[in-house]
Amino acid sequence: MKRLVFKKQKDYWKLPIGIIIIILAALAPLWIGMVGATITEFITGNQCNEGNCFWGVLPWLMMATIPIGAIILVVFLIIALIDFIKIRSNKSVNQ
Repeated sequence: MKRLVFKKQKDYWKLPIGIIIIILAALAPLWIGMVGATITEFITGNQCNEGNCFWGVLPWLMMATIPIGAIILVVFLIIALIDFIKIRSNKSVNQ
């Protein structure tokens, strides 16, 4: 079976970048909603909330994206761990 995340030992930099991307994607409705509400408040001068601005409703989508992001993060970490073990076992066999 092929390695999916780490092809070589020097590819370990992919792990923190992958974790950061997954967390940012899981929290995307929050930061997109906050940025949109801030821009709308700046343009209109009115305070944005869930009742008068659709940007205020967008963070509620995190009820779906956070569990999905958590599942993807766990799968990513399991695959990374399997790849790490395979690289270590190949390194010890080659020595």
